[in-house]
Amino acid sequence: MDHKDEYADIHSELRPYAEVLRFFKELEQNGDVKSYCNGSNIAGRWIFQIFNREFVEGLARVINAAVSSKRKKKPVLEVMSGDGRLTEFLRPLIRKQCIATDSKDGRYNIGYPKWVKKLDAMEAVVEYSPLFIVVCWEPYLSTAGIDIVKTGIPTAWIGNPNKCGHTDIFEQPYIPMQNKYALSRHDYFLAGDFKTDIFFFNCEPDWI
Repeated sequence: MDHKDEYADIHSELRPYAEVLRFFKELEQNGDVKSYCNGSNIAGRWIFQIFNREFVEGLARVINAAVSSKRKKKPVLEVMSGDGRLTEFLRPLIRKQCIATDSKDGRYNIGYPKWVKKLDAMEAVVEYSPLFIVVCWEPYLSTAGIDIVKTGIPTAWIGNPNKCGHTDIFEQPYIPMQNKYALSRHDYFLAGDFKTDIFFFNCEPDWI
């Protein structure tokens, strides 16, 4: 809680996994996880994947492995990025420019920074021709992720396969990271029941 008795914004900075997990265990004890993730925090931030230092550093390591040999001045692109917080956390860790885009369709009450560019997913891919694409919590039943994977561009798809995107995406070859630091709004923190992972498409096994 802050001085106004509102829950702090867990994404105001990149915090260690242990601290973030402890915070959400307390929220769960109070029955507040859903309301917190739906904007009932001091920043009014909507949260789907819950970021922490170890999770973001693991993702950045794979992205760097994928783009390190590429000399082209093309970016790493996050599509359907929401408020772009993941891109902000990745930028200090990635050796290429990182760009965040979102269609900003009003589905959620998200405060979009001006630097998050207003483009739908495939428009962004065509415009930027990125070296690597990040998709974090694609809207439920959206097939944009499938179209992205079919471009052949290395892609990290983050989320709960039963709660976001379309399960047909997993008909394409993929590598699960089995990231033990993955946390989300649908997890049961006290029971240690976690639902999400990072799934890599068009990626080499030795990058993971």
